[in-house]
Formats: sequence, C-alpha cells, structure tokens
Amino acid sequence: MAQKAHPTILRPTFDLYKGSTYWDEAKFYYITSTIKRLIESCCVGTTQYLNNIRINRHLELITIEIDIIHLHFRSRGRFVSRRYKENKKTIKKQSWTVLACRLHAAIKLVQKLSRTKKINLKINRLKFYTRAVPKPARRQLIYFNKGFNRAKYDYARYGMQLIYLLVNNKANASSLSRFLTQNICSRQRRKRHYQFLAFIKQAFQALEPYRKITGLKIQIKGRFTHKAKGRSRSWKYQIGSMPLSQLDKKIQAVYTQTQTAYGSVGIKVWICS
Repeated sequence: MAQKAHPTILRPTFDLYKGSTYWDEAKFYYITSTIKRLIESCCVGTTQYLNNIRINRHLELITIEIDIIHLHFRSRGRFVSRRYKENKKTIKKQSWTVLACRLHAAIKLVQKLSRTKKINLKINRLKFYTRAVPKPARRQLIYFNKGFNRAKYDYARYGMQLIYLLVNNKANASSLSRFLTQNICSRQRRKRHYQFLAFIKQAFQALEPYRKITGLKIQIKGRFTHKAKGRSRSWKYQIGSMPLSQLDKKIQAVYTQTQTAYGSVGIKVWICS
C-alpha cells in the first residue's frame, strides 16, 4: 500500500528567498528557515501575527521584509463585569512595543548567524479593529463580546478579527494554527474546549457571506477534552471545497502539535485561496 504524500509537496509553493544572488548551498536554506522561526517566536504572547516574510540577499547585505497583522483585543470602553475580582484583574499589555523590542534583539542574532555586515528590516503592519468586521456578523457574535463574558471569552474579540481576515484571503494558515494552538493550551478547565470550538464554528458561519477563498478545513485530533479513560477525540470543520487531488490549486497546509492537561493534540489547517 502506497503512503500518502504531503498535500503541498507537488504544488507551487512560496519561497522565503527572493533575491538577486542565488543561494544554492544547504546552509543558506537553513539560515532562511531559522530566520522565519526566530521572527515567529518574537510574535508569541502578543496579538501580532506573522503573515508573510521575504528575504533578499545581495553581497554583504540582507533585507528582510515582513507583513504583520496587528489585532486589537480590547475596546476603548471600560472593562465591566459582574465579579469584583475580574474588574480588578490586571491584564498584561500585548502591545506593539513588546514586539519591536524583540525584533531589535533578533536582528543581532540574525547578523551573527548569517555573518553579514548589515541587515535591513522592513515591517508592514496591518492594524485591524473589531468595528471593521461587518455589523451583521458582529450581531450574531455579540454574546461573546458582552462585558460580563469578556473574561470568559477573552479570545472572542481578536478571534473574530482574524477569522474575518482569513475569509477575505488577507491572512495565512499559520496565523490560524497559532491562534488555535495558544487557545487550546490555555483552556485547561473542563468543558472550556467545547466553548472555544463552538465559537470557532459560529464565527465561520457568521462570516460565510463575506468569504473570498475557495475553501478552508480544520482538523483537531487528540486528548484536548475531559473523556473517560483518556480517549482521544477528533474535531473537524470545513467551509467551501478543498480540492486536494488537483495539483494546479494553491493550498496552504500547516501541521502543528501542542500539549494540554490531558495529552498531546495535533492541529491541521488547509486553506485553498
């Protein structure tokens, strides 16, 4: 029986390197992949998502151009809750300055890794707010944005923004996989995973009329819920069509793995633009 190949192995893929000098050695592929992982690690813990990266090398100069999606998870209104402890709760700032300081330190590491004299970093930041989401979709998801639910569904505000960018083909599959990974890890209490997955399904259904992509598919499999005898569970959701058998279709595929209190979880995301 033949083994199944990766769905993007024979398709036209996006190359990280776009430059005038061709890097034909294996160490330069290692350098470009390491730079991408380093910049992705700088975005961890913030509401900034790495959408695209382009690396250009000419002699002793390396130019790195990155596209970042900046989501705003808090409104200008005062945080109001029914509980006194939640009103007094201090929320860590996940601002742009945190990412800027990390990128400044990462440039020095890239310079030592590549052994070049100068590195130019160009950042294209896309700011997005909740009010940019269409009003009919916000009305369907208004329960998750209520003041008394804001601490319970802390992912709802910027999750709605990210899903709207996905259906409009302005975000990639790695941004959605990172959003799913960090929220599945943080939902350690019983039944919190069911609430998060219900929000994901309801958000995609509310934003279905504004879809500009061909299809999207999500598969989560593992021990991410409270089950008897530690049994694994599989959760799937798909919108549109996913032509994995057609090689001329451009499909983004991201496979990640994370850990929960119950065991390991595998996350797979496919997006056909």
